[in-house]
Amino acid sequence: MSCPRIRSVHLNRWERPSRATVWTKYGMVKVVWKDVAGERCWFSSGTGDAKQEAVPAIEHIEEMCMTMH
Repeated sequence: MSCPRIRSVHLNRWERPSRATVWTKYGMVKVVWKDVAGERCWFSSGTGDAKQEAVPAIEHIEEMCMTMH
């Protein structure tokens, strides 16, 4: 099993992720972070298998941004 690759990450002015692109062996997953009812949530587009494989990379992006502060 190949691991997903983070292709790009865009940060907002508060240095939080706003969007990202992750490549998996099943295809590309685009991720968008939004504030929903005061909570920071992410939403993704892509096939079901690609989204499932991209979750560790998405969590890694969030961890990297948390350690920047």
